[in-house]
Parts: sequence; structure tokens; C-alpha cells
Amino acid sequence: MQQRKWKSRVSLLLTTLMLVMALTGCRPDIGQSLAAVSDQVEAFTAATTAVCESLPQKETVYEEQAAEEEQTASASLPMDPSVMTPWINTNVIGMVTDDINAEVKDDLFLSVNHDWLRDVELRPGYPLEMQLLQATDIVQERCEEILADKTLLESPDPETAHDASLVQGIYELFLDWDKRNEVGITPFEPFVERILAAGSMEDVTDVLLSEENFYYGIFPAGVGLGVNALDSSLYEIDIKPTSLLTYGDAGEYANESANGARYKVYTDTLFGYMLNRFGIEGAEADKYMADAFALESLIAPYEKSTLDKYAPTALQESINPVTMEDIREMSPVFPLADYMERYGYADSELINLEEPGWLLALNDLYNEDNLDGFKAYILKGTLTSMTSAIDEEAYRFARKAANQYQGISESMPDDQIAYQIAMAYFPFCFDRIYIDRYLSEEIRDEIRTLCQDAVDTYREMLSETEWLSEETRNEAVNKLDHMTIHAVYPDKWEDDSVYNITPKEEGGVYLDAILSILKGSHERVLSKLNGMVDREIWGINILDTNAYYNPEDNSINIIPGFFCDVSYRSDMPIEEKYGALGTVIGHEISHAFDTNGAQYDADGNVANWWTDEDYAAFSQRAQKVVDFYDNVVAFDDGTPYSGQLVQTEAIADMAGMKCMLKMAEKIEGFDYDAFFRANARLWSLAETLQSEEAAVMSDPHPLNYLRANVGAQQFDEFMETYDVQEGDGMYLAPEDRIGVW
Repeated sequence: MQQRKWKSRVSLLLTTLMLVMALTGCRPDIGQSLAAVSDQVEAFTAATTAVCESLPQKETVYEEQAAEEEQTASASLPMDPSVMTPWINTNVIGMVTDDINAEVKDDLFLSVNHDWLRDVELRPGYPLEMQLLQATDIVQERCEEILADKTLLESPDPETAHDASLVQGIYELFLDWDKRNEVGITPFEPFVERILAAGSMEDVTDVLLSEENFYYGIFPAGVGLGVNALDSSLYEIDIKPTSLLTYGDAGEYANESANGARYKVYTDTLFGYMLNRFGIEGAEADKYMADAFALESLIAPYEKSTLDKYAPTALQESINPVTMEDIREMSPVFPLADYMERYGYADSELINLEEPGWLLALNDLYNEDNLDGFKAYILKGTLTSMTSAIDEEAYRFARKAANQYQGISESMPDDQIAYQIAMAYFPFCFDRIYIDRYLSEEIRDEIRTLCQDAVDTYREMLSETEWLSEETRNEAVNKLDHMTIHAVYPDKWEDDSVYNITPKEEGGVYLDAILSILKGSHERVLSKLNGMVDREIWGINILDTNAYYNPEDNSINIIPGFFCDVSYRSDMPIEEKYGALGTVIGHEISHAFDTNGAQYDADGNVANWWTDEDYAAFSQRAQKVVDFYDNVVAFDDGTPYSGQLVQTEAIADMAGMKCMLKMAEKIEGFDYDAFFRANARLWSLAETLQSEEAAVMSDPHPLNYLRANVGAQQFDEFMETYDVQEGDGMYLAPEDRIGVW
């Protein structure tokens, strides 16, 4: 990942968007450094579209509205619902009114969630609201108690005392505006002056290889720790392409989307403000902004777009083992090899270069003709990433710019941001204290049992899959048999003793604390080089509002940050447990057999365990999913919807529901109405139009109204429960259904 240390977790300007992206299946990369993780926050891009006449539609799904009334109503709505298919996009705030309603047989999501969608209000600083955020609220309330409890610092358990010192220390230093304002931009001035003074590419190389740039700035290649694709028991160094700062997605440079245009305004606004803070204004500032964009535009054609990265072939294409000698040969001018040697990455015996063509192109571009471009790029990466790390003025400005991008008017309270900062840097510290205070073995046993029941049922599903040959089916069952269930919390953790923070009362400074954290993270990365992956360490924050499948160790991860009234309570009726958390568990299991997970074997290695005929049949079924979603119209401004982007999550949604419905067959008198309503409530979400459009450009999950509706309409149980007939909005003929498993 990019060495964009400040921007990463520190900024959190788009943190709330990650809540949508996080829900089920979006697993954080194993082994990446603290600073690298949040570059993911900035990706928003590219897709494809067209209306499919074969999709089941109902001209008057909302029949109670006469055509004239519909025209009048749509004029006051955020979007024109008449162009949308197969349902109105009711995830966008303001699209649901008293008049916009439906029966379950026409629109399950809208019918179940109508009143909530109509009345929902955004909390300050959030571009979205969802009932599942109850889980986030529960975690935050409890973690705020941890932050306030000074007795933890005196705990007889040294690990607990150290954990508390880290989370409480960074939290309080973030909020120490007096000290932060006193420090201001002064620590960065010498480095910025050094960038500005670079008069040759040799000078630029010196800047790129400097320690100041390693911690404060940006290197035009992402170098970080990863897991070897061919032997997932081993660590490697991964080399990723240049972080494109203006759009975050290579595809936007050739074809700017509405969201891309908004994001460019945001990044340009931030860069322009920070240039002014360092005394660079007017035409000079404009030139730096233009030069940075020009360089990115030269690099972008040689990088994969967000959409390209979700192609079924992308995983195999990303596996390119190289040696340091290969890197020197491919990049004799651009100083990637020197950078890796200086900061210890070259010691790794295993190195993977994700996009070789990009490195060859970058090396060609690294010349005196592009001197101004590289200077401007380094300057932009450095200045924009420090906004949340310096003083209050910069922080407030950055928040305002982010709010405008996301379509919200109020900022999140400072103490809530401080909590998120502390959680982002030290999740495992919170996790360990949280387990001692709030969790029990009983909860873990119940979740583990539900997971095992789902795994056993999935085995039955595979045995009944007629299009699989016996050879491939046996391999699939073997993978299922070797799947690890990570239920609630682990018993082994990363060692956070590499981190230490000087508290506020002892003269600690926020900027110094971040630098100390970054050095500790780098030390941890180097300590893992040429080592074995410890699979007893899960490597995830169990307090995330999320659930994961990790293909690299073939594990499902069902964690307490996901638990709340709409997802899981121990006293829930079985139908609601199956419809909510149960479908999520089934979803995560299904990721082992989606278009990405199907390329990993039982041990988490990328390997082909399919016969050619079976994989062709699998791909053909997956293509039906792509075709279906390609023809969704969710917006009235031409924003496209991409089946390729969402296919893996869509496949998992449908298979997860099938798994629970198969379990339901064994329960006499099972209440299917309660089941489907619980699932629809789980996905209740409302967000700004800007946030929704950003999501469809980079989030591999279908929009939530589609997750509820498309999943349900694949199954006879839904059709029979609500007497859905041809012509109803939720009707989908058996031959048109798109479930892969």
C-alpha cells in the first residue's frame, strides 16, 4: 500500500462511507500496516449499464398512484422514479413519502421498511443511516466507557494497562487543540521547502527516498506486507500501483463520472487550501494542481480501474513473483529498488508485483520532462494527507470539504472522531478490554454452533448441485470441511508492545504520537518478513460492524461488532436469527465459492481445483448475475450499475439465503414471513444521493434495496408466502432466476 501515512486512517474524512462497504464480505487485507489500510477509503469508480427489457417489471408496481400524481410527486423527489428498474431506489433519502409505498409482493424492501425510510434523519457527520448502526452505537458507547475509565491504567494486568494507555492517550492528544494549534504546520515546513526546491529528477529521487517522505509524504508505488498467493502460510512484500490522488480510480481519467467530478472538486479544494497554508497562491498554486493532475493522467492508462480489479481474471493477473534483480531491471530509473532497500523491504525472499505494465510505464515517465509533475504529485500527497494531523483550522476545513462531497451539512462531533481515530490505530487494544468486560463463552458457543450448522447445510447444498461433476464436488466439499470458523473473538493477538504514546499530561503531542505509531507499524512489518503466517491471529477488528470471509486462510469471521437488535440477539425467534445473522453467515460461507473465492483451495492458496467443464458452467451461471445487475437502473442521471463489480457479493447473498431456507425446512411451522422481514430490516439503509452514487462506483455489494429484493425473489418460499404472481413487482419466473448455487 501507499506510504500515505497521514492520510490513511488519520483523515477518516470518508469513514462513514466504509460502513456501507464493510457489510459482509469486504475483508481487510492481512498484514497491511496501519497507514496503508485507509487508502481503500478513497476508491470510488467506473461501471456499465443499459435497460433490460427481459427483466420482470410491473408498469404499475405502485398502482395507487395515478400517472398525473406520480409526475407531480416526482418533481419534489431527489430523483425521477419513473426511469428506475426493476424497483425504485428507495435507499436515497427523500425518495420515500406517504405516497411512495408498496405491498410486499411488489417491493419487499420498501414495504417492510417504509416508515423507517420515510422518517429517517441523518446523524451529524454521517452520509447514511441504517438500523444496523445500532451495533456500531453499542460498541461506541462501551468503548467510550473504556476511554473514560482511568482505573484501567492501574490494572494489575500489564497488557490491559498498556492497551488503555494507547487508546486513551491517542484519544486525548487528538482533542488537545491548544497544543495542536501551537505546533501547527511548523514541523512540515522544512520538508515542503525541500520538495519545492527540487530542481532535477535527482533531487526528486532524494526527496522520495528521504525519511521525511517515508513518514510524511507519498511514494508513487505501494509497498507493503501481504500473504503469498501460492502459499498462504508465508508472508511476502506486495508492490501495488501509484495511488491516484485526484479520483482514486484509473478509470475516471478517461471517463469522468458524476461522482468522480465531485471527488475531484473535493481533492482539489483540499490541495488548494493546503497550498495556501504554505504561502503558495494564485497562478503558482494553480500550476501545481494542474501539474499533479497531468502526471496522474499519464500514469492512469497503465493501471487497472476499479472495475478491472473485479474481473474474474484479475486475481490470476495480479500474481507476478519477482526478485529484486527483476525490479532493478524493470525500473532502472524510478528508484523503487533503492526505496525497498533503504526501508528493509528488499530483505523479503518473496515479492509480488501486482501490475508489471504499470511499473514499466512509470519508469519511462520518470524523467526530466515530468519533473514538475512528480514534484506536484509529491506535494499533493504530502499536503492533503496532513490536514487531520495538524491544527484545528485545517481539520475544520477538511471536514467541511468532506461534508460537501458526501452531501451532508453537519460534521461529526470531535469526540466521536477522536474515538474513531483511536479505534483505527489500536483496534486490538479496544478488542481485548471489550472482551473482558462485555463478552462471554456462552455467546461464542452459540455463534459457533450456528456457523457449524450452516457449514453442514452448505455441504448438503453442494451434494445436490447437479451441474457439478463428482470430481469438483469432492474438492468443494473438501474446502468446506477445512473451513475455519472464527466465532466472536480469538484467543491469540498481535503484540502491540511495539507502540508507546506519551500522554497529554506528560507533554505528549498528537503529531509525535502518530509518528511513533507509524514507526512501530513499520517495525512490525519488518519483523514478519520471511516468516510464517500465524493463523491463530485473526488480524481483524472484532468490533467492526462487519463479517468476513478470508480466502487466504479459508475462514469465516462472525464478530460481535455486528450484533444488535436487527442482526442478532440470543433471545431472537429462530426465524429472525436465520433471516438476519443466519443469512450473513451463509453469505460468508458462500464467498468460498463465488467468482473470487472459487480460485482459492482449501488451504487458502490460489489454485485451480475445478474441471474445465465445471468452471465453464460456473462462469456461465455467474454471467447471468452480471447481466441482471448490468440492467438495473438505480439513478436518473445516467450513473451506471455494474454487474461485474457486484457479482461476488450478489452470488453470496443469494447462496446465503438458500442455506438458511434449507435449514428452515427442518423446522416444523417455520414462519417464513418473519424470516423475510428480518432479512429486509437487516438491509434497511438511507443515504444521501452523493453517497449512494459513490457506493455504486466502487462498492462490490449491491445497493441494499437490491440485496433484500433480489435475494428473496429467487426462492419459491417467498413466492408462496406472499402469493406473488406474474405481474407483481417481486415476481421472477424460475427460468429467469440467477442463483449460482
